[in-house]
Amino acid sequence: MGDKIANFTGVKNFTNHVWGYPKNLRVTEIGPNVFQFQFEREEDREKVLAGDPWILDNQVLVVREWCASFEKKVESFRYTNFWVQIWNLPVHWMSNAAGKKIGGVFRKVKEIMLPPGGGKEGRHMKIFAEIDLLQPLVRGTAVKLNGEMVWIEFKYERCPDFCYKCGIIGHGDKNCRMEMRSISSHKEAQFGPWIRAGNIMVSPLRGEYGRELNLKGQANIQEGVGVGGKKGNGLRERMLQKETMGPREEGGGKEGK
Repeated sequence: MGDKIANFTGVKNFTNHVWGYPKNLRVTEIGPNVFQFQFEREEDREKVLAGDPWILDNQVLVVREWCASFEKKVESFRYTNFWVQIWNLPVHWMSNAAGKKIGGVFRKVKEIMLPPGGGKEGRHMKIFAEIDLLQPLVRGTAVKLNGEMVWIEFKYERCPDFCYKCGIIGHGDKNCRMEMRSISSHKEAQFGPWIRAGNIMVSPLRGEYGRELNLKGQANIQEGVGVGGKKGNGLRERMLQKETMGPREEGGGKEGK
C-alpha cells in the first residue's frame, strides 16, 4: 500500500523468507501492487493472516482473505493493524479500561499490553489497534486526569514510510498532494519522526494542549480506573518477533496489496 510499485521477484523472495518458507507457496501478480498468495497448508495461511503488520521496503503489505473481485476494491486494503505505544500516561492510570478508552480514537482495539514494570518499558503501555491507511496517523489524544487535560502521545511500532505533511502512510513529503498553509507555524510540526517507536524525539504537541491544536479524538478517563496497572494481569504478553517488512498478500485465501 503506497506509491512505490513493488517488484514481483522482490515480493516473492521477501514473503518466502519472512513467512518461514511455506510449503509450495504460489505467488501471482494480479496488478500493480496487488498479489495473490496460495498456501498448501492451512497453518501457514493462518500464521500469515495473524502476523501483521508486514512491511516491505518501508511500505505496508496488507493481507486479506481472498474473495471475488477483491483486487478491484481499494477498500479491501484500507485497514491494517499496528502496535501503538501510549506515552505520557501516569503509571497508576495504566489498565485495560484506560487502554480501551484511549484506543477509542482508532477503528478497533484488538489487544492491550501493560508494562511489566521497571525500566524503560515501565513508562508506557501499548495497544494492538486497527488503523485506517487512508487517514492521517493519529498523533495522540487529550485525556482528562484528575480534572486536568493531558496530551497522550502515540508511537507506532514498525512504522512504514509516511508523509510528514499530511500524516498518511504510503508516500513522502515530495509526493504529497496536500498544500501546506503557513497560517500556523504549528501546522508544519504536527507529524514527524517522533511518531515512530524508538525515536527519542519528543512531539512538539506535548505540553501545548492549551493552544488551539487540531486534535483528533478525546478520551475521558474517570478517576479510579486502572490503579497501578493491576487490571492487566490476565493479558497475554506476547513477544512480537515479526519481521519489520512485509507486502500485502492474497492467495489460497489471501491477497496482498
